[in-house]
Amino acid sequence: DPVMNLPWTFAGLPALNLPSGFGENGLPLGLQLSGGWYADEQMLAWAEQIAELVK
Repeated sequence: DPVMNLPWTFAGLPALNLPSGFGENGLPLGLQLSGGWYADEQMLAWAEQIAELVK
């Protein structure tokens, strides 16, 4: 939901959402990462590592 990113967007901080698997009920789960100013590249690296773990 884009609304969940609004606080980070208004603060000028990077944020991203990525799928993180499925719950016990079969519904998809998501994970939101937010970082400090200029942490975009670090966050993308974390997202890539997390995506590999939840394949």
